[in-house]
Amino acid sequence: MAEEITSAKKNGSQNFRIHTASTKVTQSELNELERAATERGIRLGEWIREVLFRELRGSDQMNSGSHINYGYRLLAEVVGMRVFLNHVLSIMSRGEWLDAEQYQEILRQVKAKKHGWAQELLAEQPPDTHG
Repeated sequence: MAEEITSAKKNGSQNFRIHTASTKVTQSELNELERAATERGIRLGEWIREVLFRELRGSDQMNSGSHINYGYRLLAEVVGMRVFLNHVLSIMSRGEWLDAEQYQEILRQVKAKKHGWAQELLAEQPPDTHG
């Protein structure tokens, strides 16, 4: 951590992390958290930080008004449908067929990831300058 602060100071950056936000968890909860971070190939602290800010920013997006909430859900569905169709049609365009299990697995993956994809798309958008 000292290296991060030193490096940030040398670069003139004021955006280095020096504050801690914490919570207490049970041993089994800690095991779950560690497993989730390991599955993603990142350190526990980085994964927790990522999840917290994704949740915070996602909640802000979804709670800032019912029309935005509806728009966000609609975007997630459209993104999910697009990914689903691209995947299925790509397989079929090669003359291959999906069995029921493969089809269901694609649906599960899309359902699990569509909100994250929608958030990524929203994050890529430039800020609204029309006020």
